[in-house]
Formats: sequence, C-alpha cells, structure tokens
Amino acid sequence: MCRRLTREVYPNEEFIKFSRNQVFMRVFQDQDPEGARLARKFRIEGVPTILVLDSDGEEVDRILGAMDVQEYIKELTRIFKSAKDKKYTI
Repeated sequence: MCRRLTREVYPNEEFIKFSRNQVFMRVFQDQDPEGARLARKFRIEGVPTILVLDSDGEEVDRILGAMDVQEYIKELTRIFKSAKDKKYTI
C-alpha cells in the first residue's frame, strides 16, 4: 500500500501542487532509524498512515489506508479546514 502512495500519489502533478503549502515527511517504520520510535509514539497500527500534526508536533488527525490522489486531497483539505476552524497552527 505504501508503494502505491510512492508510485501514484506523491509524484502526481495535482498532489505536488496541493502539497506545496504543507510540509510532508515520509517515514518508513521498518527502514528509517526513527521510524519504529515514531510508529510507537503515534500508535501506528497499519500502513499507510498519514498523520497531520500541528506546529507543536501534536496529532490533529490521521488518514488510514490507500486512496487515489483526489481522495487524499479531499481528506487532507477537510482536515486542514477543520484544524483551522479549531485554531490549530499547522
């Protein structure tokens, strides 16, 4: 599933344009030295999991599972709007 994100979502021109206003960091819990620690900290139970964090590194929301580009953009937009409405600094 994570390979689908890498192959289909991240290089997609629409997603690239959308993501220019955010900071994205891809972490593999089985390959990155900090991956296992972060997976425990945020209680990641399945992949792919996309976490949205505020400016203090606290979780605002998460997306579980694979989706197509438009679905990810729609969900992330919903999360960002909700966070803005709640006065999170993202």
